Amino acid sequence: MDFTFDKGSQDSPKGHAILYFRSFDDHDQCWATYIVILPILVDVSKYVPPFLMNQMGEIGPTDLSAFAFPPAPEQVNGFGYIEELASGRDDDVLYGGTMNTSDIPSALMVVNEAIAWYAQLYADNTAPETESDPSDVSIDALPGFGVNEVLYELMSDADKLGELTRQVGRLRDALNIGDRGLAEDTQQEIAILGHHLPDNHQITELVDAARSGDDTGAKLADLYLQRCFHLISEEYMKVGEVESQIRQLEAGGTPGQ
Repeated sequence: MDFTFDKGSQDSPKGHAILYFRSFDDHDQCWATYIVILPILVDVSKYVPPFLMNQMGEIGPTDLSAFAFPPAPEQVNGFGYIEELASGRDDDVLYGGTMNTSDIPSALMVVNEAIAWYAQLYADNTAPETESDPSDVSIDALPGFGVNEVLYELMSDADKLGELTRQVGRLRDALNIGDRGLAEDTQQEIAILGHHLPDNHQITELVDAARSGDDTGAKLADLYLQRCFHLISEEYMKVGEVESQIRQLEAGGTPGQ
């Protein structure tokens, strides 16, 4: 996804920006969220009550140093409102393109991409002035990935598998068009999501099958996904049937023979 500055500059991001999109259905409709880069790293776990610690997981100091709220864009009163608001607050204004306003999961992911992109610009231009060591800044430590971790933690199992299905499709598309960068990014995102699913979902095997690029790999990936859905539904007889089909394919046979 490409993001552009309508107000402000990539060379001197302010660390706070209005990110807006236009609707696929009505180009005059604007949907927006607000991105904040915290200038001081905060270890959020120090401020979480003990009874919430299990729900929050292990959140480090970089995990919430950048975020957007609301997490998915909300409709606002047109671009004029955005201009007026940004002018009064001296915000950057970022344009994210058009979006399907009814596809909330996709909107969440695009916003997270924007957070990571904007945070990288901010780090590149301000790292020497922050309290952190500039040599420690890397794409793996970008706050956007921490935000994804939090989102996945809050998702239901069904929503996690819906997102996993979307990411596997994205991985296949990237491999089909030969976009290695997108494939690697997507594989990393699947790995992050996999940390929030039980080990018995066999995410590594699923990714290996999807990456193979042949028909057998595609069938295996579909079977591994089916297996995940049967596991969360506790449909263990169907899990056994799918595992039998997986073994047949991996042995070079045809499922059902």
